[in-house]
Parts: sequence; structure tokens; C-alpha cells
Amino acid sequence: MNQKWTRAICTVLTSALVFTGPAVEGTTFSGYINSGLEKVYAKTQKQKDAEKKKSQAEQDLKDKKNEINGLKDQQQTTADDIKNKSAKLDEILAAQKKLQKDITNKQAEIEQNQKDLAAAQEKQQEQYDAMKKRIQFMYENSAEDNIWTAIIESNGITDMLNRIEYVSDVYDSDRALMDSYQAAVEQVKEIGTKLDNDMNELTAMQDDYEKQQADVEAAIVALENQKEQYASQIAQAQQQADNYQNIITAQGKIIQEQEAAAAAAAAAAARANSSSSNSSYDGGGAGKGGSIASDYASGGGKNPSASTGVSGSSVVSYAMQFVGNPYVWAGNSLTNGVDCSGFVHEVYAHFGISTPRYSQAFKSVGQAVSFDNIQPGDVVVYPGHVAIYAGGGVIVEAQSTKAGITANRSVQCHTILAIRRLV
Repeated sequence: MNQKWTRAICTVLTSALVFTGPAVEGTTFSGYINSGLEKVYAKTQKQKDAEKKKSQAEQDLKDKKNEINGLKDQQQTTADDIKNKSAKLDEILAAQKKLQKDITNKQAEIEQNQKDLAAAQEKQQEQYDAMKKRIQFMYENSAEDNIWTAIIESNGITDMLNRIEYVSDVYDSDRALMDSYQAAVEQVKEIGTKLDNDMNELTAMQDDYEKQQADVEAAIVALENQKEQYASQIAQAQQQADNYQNIITAQGKIIQEQEAAAAAAAAAAARANSSSSNSSYDGGGAGKGGSIASDYASGGGKNPSASTGVSGSSVVSYAMQFVGNPYVWAGNSLTNGVDCSGFVHEVYAHFGISTPRYSQAFKSVGQAVSFDNIQPGDVVVYPGHVAIYAGGGVIVEAQSTKAGITANRSVQCHTILAIRRLV
């Protein structure tokens, strides 16, 4: 409740006290005013406390939502890291699969090399054994092949050289065969050594891949745990955010109740002065007081539910701030001057609700309400006039050039043509 509305209520209370007759014995005029102000102030203080709590809860909720968003960002980053690690693990597993195939092929080559080496060594041994037999036969069992016999029994130098050359040729032939077999064996051994080295490299790579796999799997497990922790923190933060939202809702309800109570208190105080005002009415509206159009009479059963997030008490609370301000025909300023339709139009515009600018056009906006279901904030249409029902049987309106904006007339001050609910 702002200072302007408080001043307006004080004016209404003062007027009410002036027109309600003599004071009770032992009670001064200022005592009446102070008593009324204390009641209004007590409600206002409660509203201020609720607004303070609501404001703090809104700030806490904002901070908590920022915290939740930060946690969600971290959770998403962790999920991305898990995705990347999983892709890396897939690469390692694919490389391991290929490596295992290479190891299998290399093992087959090693086994074949071992067979080739065994065959070469066997061939070498066979040749060696055959050569030994020939040597033994030539030098031990055949006198003809004995080199000394060849020298002694030769028929001359030529014959002797021919015999020696024959023996030498046999030796050279055997030696050449032995050298070739030996070279074959050495070549197979070299291939075997290379295969062994290749296999050692492959097994080293296999060990490295296994270590990489273990490291990546451990990292994924850690990231999954971290992701779960973020989920838990988000759940806790969301619960706290829900608690703040409940506080905001509860305090908002208190604020609305206080606003409605303050508006009702002001209206009730103003009603004391409404009798004399009605008898000498000089403002808008026409028709016999108390009559209601048949479509809106009691028992009509029209009581539509709320269509917006704005409460009728909030509308009344806002409208009451301008009580005491001037009436200006065709004016559009709640502060400097406004007429009856402009007053209703500007009040509802404050809440983002579009309305017409001509009093009788209000008969077709919003939803119809029966008189026995009228609530604060409902729009009441009279012949040539329109106002807002403030509760407690009175209306808040831009009444006339003489009266200005008031909240002291009965809702049935003139014939009611329509009652419409816009919130």
C-alpha cells in the first residue's frame, strides 16, 4: 500500500468520522482517526512483511534457478565427456580386434618358419651325412681314389694331375652343397628372428591397448558417478526451488488478502458517508437506485471462474490509490484527471487487460456475472456510467467533476445494466 493510497484512506476515514455523529464520551476526534489508522497500519505492516518475505524468496528462487542451470551445464559437459570417452573406447576395442588378427597371422608365420627351419636343418644334416660317407668311401675304401695312390700309381704327371683334380672336384662339389644348405638354414633363422621381433612388438602394442582400455573404462566410471552426483544435486536444488516457489505463492496470497482487506476497510469506512452522497448525487449514471437488469438479477447463477492471473482484489487495490484525484471529461490520466470509462480503462490497462473507452461498450466485454455473485474487481455498468465494484457493497469510480474519483457510493446507486468479470 503506497503513501498516496494511505492518504486517500485517511481522507475517507476522516469524512466518515465527521458524518457519523458525535463522538463517544471520553473519546476525542483525533482518537477516532488514530484508531482507524492503527488498524490500517497493522494490516499494511503485515502486507509489508509478506512482501519482504516474497521478495527474498523470489531472489532465492532466482539464485537457485541459476545454480540449477549451472549444474545442468556441468552435467551436460560430463555427458559429452562420457560420449567422447566411449567413442575413444570403441576405437581402442576396434584396434585391439585388428591387432589380435595380426597376432594370429604372425603366429602362423612363426609356426611355418619353424617348420621351414626344421626342414632346412634336416636337409643340411642329410647332405652332411652323405658327404661324410663319400669321404669315408674315397679315402678309406678305394685305393683308386686315394690321393697318395693317385700320385704313386699315376702314369705320368698328366695322369697324376687328372686324378688329383677329380678328387678335388668331388670335394668342392660337396662343399658347395654344404654351403648352400648352411645358407638356407641361416636365412630361415633370420626370418624367424624377424618374426619373433614382430611378435614382440605386437604383444607390446597389445599390452598398451589393454592399459588404454582400462584407463578409459575407469574414466567413464568416474564420469558416470559424477553425472549421478550432478543429478542428485539438481534434484536437491529443485526441491529447494519448489520450497521457495511455495513461499512466494503463500506470501502472495497473504498480500492479496491484505490488499482486499484494506480495500474493504476503506470501503466500509466510506459507506458511512454514502447516504448523504446518494441523496444529493451530482455524478454520472441514471435510473432508479436498486434496480438491476433482469439478465443480472439475483439468482441468475452467473459466476464465471478466473480467466487471468490477476486477482480482483489487486485491481481494487490499484484503483483505490487514485481516490481523491480529479474527474476530467475525456481525460486519460489517473493522476491528473479522467472520466468514468477512462478510469476503468486505465486501471485495467495497468494489468495488461484491454478494455473499450466508452462506458456502454463495457456491457459486452469479459463474462457476465449475476448480482449475488458480484466480487471485488468486477465492472458495473449503469446508464451512461461505468465503475469498479470495490467490495462491501460500494464502488470505486470517476464519479463527477465535483466529486472526482470516489469510493463511497453504493453499488446500487443507479440501475445496474450489466456486471462483467474481466479477470
